[in-house]
Amino acid sequence: MVENIVFLALEKSAEIVLILLVEKFWAWVLRDRNFQRASNFLKMQIFILYLDWVLLKTPLKSLPDRREER
Repeated sequence: MVENIVFLALEKSAEIVLILLVEKFWAWVLRDRNFQRASNFLKMQIFILYLDWVLLKTPLKSLPDRREER
């Protein structure tokens, strides 16, 4: 009987601590500075994918020859 009560008290305490940690973590993640950093990172990744796509799409024959410029 006492063991069950102790176990239930420990389980509830662990649950409360876990909930508080998750709430603090999400508050930290959703802060404006972190959101702005993630937004900039995503924009940079999209820009890099676009440049990669454009460079792969452009054939090398259409680029000017460097020897002709000199």
